[in-house]
Amino acid sequence: MKKIIIACFLMLAVSITANAQNKKKTSNTETKEVVKLTPEQAGKKDGVAISKFLGLDENLTVAFSGLFEMKHKVMQSTTETNDRKKEMSRIVGLKIEATLDSNQLEKLKANTALYNQLLSTDAFEK
Repeated sequence: MKKIIIACFLMLAVSITANAQNKKKTSNTETKEVVKLTPEQAGKKDGVAISKFLGLDENLTVAFSGLFEMKHKVMQSTTETNDRKKEMSRIVGLKIEATLDSNQLEKLKANTALYNQLLSTDAFEK
């Protein structure tokens, strides 16, 4: 009888130990919710962001929104190659440089987070 009780106790102890090791560790890190925007929404968001940062007028806001909408269509396309996405990023950079004056361009390039967002440098594998 003692052997049966000891065996049951050992089986219970082993199962409790095994379950304790399988518990998921909870993390205190914040999780970010990713929202997929349409190219139109993302282009408008980028156009407003550059306009607010540089204080651009309404005409430039609309022009940049259209440019960024085209960029997001290419970047979100599953059929486009990485080379095409890199080329689109380069073209957007050139168009931004051609539109802005030197002071605005320096201010924009100083804000690397916004500049990289506008060029979508993280949208393709390197």
